[in-house]
Amino acid sequence: MLIAFVIVAAIFAYVVLTAGILFSGESQSTVHRGVHEAGSSITLARTVYGVSKTRESIDYILIPIELTAGGEPIDMNTVSIRIVGQAHARIVTQNVPLIDVCPKVGSWSVQERFNADSDALLEGGERYVLNISPDIKTDYKPYKTFVVEIKPAGRAALRVERTVPGSIDKITSLT
Repeated sequence: MLIAFVIVAAIFAYVVLTAGILFSGESQSTVHRGVHEAGSSITLARTVYGVSKTRESIDYILIPIELTAGGEPIDMNTVSIRIVGQAHARIVTQNVPLIDVCPKVGSWSVQERFNADSDALLEGGERYVLNISPDIKTDYKPYKTFVVEIKPAGRAALRVERTVPGSIDKITSLT
């Protein structure tokens, strides 16, 4: 009887330990996946500018980005951009071609690449300037605030909040 009890206890202990180890492994991989996604993979490289044809509103938003220190390369073809303002929230479509100085209205493009090769892969040491051409101009007038969210696939979004100053020039620094 004692031998049967010891055997049953040993089997029960084995099952509990095995389940604990499997659960621990799954938790660990979930934590690693979460940390990878939560860490911002891109950052602002310099000042954000607005480009205008008139003094009434901003026509283009120029956002310089680069990888965070130790960040993995990002394929810009997988990036999505969303603009949120007081009057709207929109996903801005990717321009065709992606590498273009002046995107179509309602699209975004990579306007310039510094220290970069010819591909659309943002890598360490490279800087890209994104050019966003919003299709609705109501949120890009003096004293209006808007947010641009730049989200690489499978990673955290970079959130850029800016307010248009009271006076708009052809090139306006957005703070």
